[in-house]
Amino acid sequence: MFLLHQFQNERAAQAFSDYLSAIGIKNNLHHDDFSYQLLIEQKEQQTQAEIELDLFLQHPNDPKYMSASWQTGEVSSENNYFAFADSNLVSNFIHHAGLVTHSIFAVCLVIYLLIASGVFQPIPSVLSFFSQQPFDYLQSWRFITPALLHFSALHIIFNLLWWWQLAGLVEKQQGKMHLLVLFLFSGIAANLAQYFLVSPYFGGLSGVVYGLVGYCWLFGKLNKSSQVMLPDAYFVFLLAWLVLGFVDLLPVNIANYAHLVGLLAGLLMAVLTSKLRLHV
Repeated sequence: MFLLHQFQNERAAQAFSDYLSAIGIKNNLHHDDFSYQLLIEQKEQQTQAEIELDLFLQHPNDPKYMSASWQTGEVSSENNYFAFADSNLVSNFIHHAGLVTHSIFAVCLVIYLLIASGVFQPIPSVLSFFSQQPFDYLQSWRFITPALLHFSALHIIFNLLWWWQLAGLVEKQQGKMHLLVLFLFSGIAANLAQYFLVSPYFGGLSGVVYGLVGYCWLFGKLNKSSQVMLPDAYFVFLLAWLVLGFVDLLPVNIANYAHLVGLLAGLLMAVLTSKLRLHV
């Protein structure tokens, strides 16, 4: 069995898989959190499969591919499809992540709704970073709680989507405690950097998100068989977003140093975790 192609679109992957089955090329479709992998079962069918793939990529809307799905029984009525999509979305949200991921997701969302409704003022508040030195260590929660504050819809949507995706992956594969350590380490490092290099007036989960980005990308590189990984394309995109923040080309205020230090903290955690795994 060998990998023929990785699709980003589920419907395209299924249509081509059905077409190969209809013409006698045995295949299997597998998916992870980022792509759908089409595997060919018999090596002797590789050349034919590659020819068919080239044709499909050139003309993906050719009716013969939809016809193949109808023949294999993979196409359902429109109403049934959307009903399945809705239930599958909820199921994916629940099962992709664990208690820690969902709890932090929910806390961030509730705090944002309180801020948006005017019930809660984020700065100053019991959740904002210390406003002066020396730090009052009796309020040590302030080192991490700014990560729970968000100030716009775009801000929280971006952060929570990436948090759910990457934190859920780490929690499911490596456990709750490992995710908590990564959350605290990258979050505190990012918050301290933003405080000392800019000001105490900031908030957001993006330092932690960049910690997860660095962690998942490098851990996947260092441990090729691990399911904790991030494709290069996503990593490059998020690096570009970070750079745009530093050159001030984005239409929103960005905690740039929190992003950068969070990323570095995640990379460091990936190295340390990989070394510990080798000695266990």
